Amino acid sequence: MNYNYLKIIILTQEDNFFLPYNIEKVIKEFHVLGIHIIDSKGSLNNKISDFIKWFGIKQVIKLGNKTIIKKCQSLLDRLFSFKLWNAYTSIKNIALKYGVKYCVFNKINNNEYLSYVRSLNPDLIISYSCPIVIKEPLLKLPKYGIINVHGSFLPYYRGLLPSFWVLYYEEKETGATVHYMNENIDDGDIIIQDKIDISECKTMYEVMNKTKQLGGELMIEAIKKISRTPVTTIKNDTNKGNYFSWPIIEHAKEFHRKGYSLI
Repeated sequence: MNYNYLKIIILTQEDNFFLPYNIEKVIKEFHVLGIHIIDSKGSLNNKISDFIKWFGIKQVIKLGNKTIIKKCQSLLDRLFSFKLWNAYTSIKNIALKYGVKYCVFNKINNNEYLSYVRSLNPDLIISYSCPIVIKEPLLKLPKYGIINVHGSFLPYYRGLLPSFWVLYYEEKETGATVHYMNENIDDGDIIIQDKIDISECKTMYEVMNKTKQLGGELMIEAIKKISRTPVTTIKNDTNKGNYFSWPIIEHAKEFHRKGYSLI
């Protein structure tokens, strides 16, 4: 199959900083049927109270101010036909710029969403930070399955907020991985991955900037590999890796003691 004709659905969550660039790359290379924003309790936008507990009100306000600026830029960019910031200020603007259908969903494992996806008949679904665990039968619905990009060098730092945990454990490098999805978190076979230096990073924002950029590049290569089936994969040996959930207050205190911050 010519990869340019792969029919793709993008699953993601709201982001004004990193993901618009990565989603535009996919739109330029492939046939994107729709961008589906998942608004659930696991979405980072709905974790503000937790972020305040972990990082403090000043850090959250600092991030909030950057977000407000981005949202204002997004509105202005729309008014001026994306001539100011090239639509990079929001995922919605990227969708509008390229005429891709943009939808918001709260649930994706129910019959209503499954019926909608079946009507689109995608070849592939790709996930950028989808905040819901995807289950059967959705996993098997696309011809080539569902793939995800994770901001670490799997099987290490599986799970939530890898940008926090790699700093917490004072890693000098991390990575990004594109892998097939199954019903377990960050558990499927690896399609492509690479490492990146984070020895100079002192904030989660810096780590995310690096891993999201790398992950966006790897996602394009992974989709091209899938179009040239069969795909050679690497076993995601979770017995050798590690898994992390949301941090607790004690973790956050130690994180700050080591000199790290959110932004």
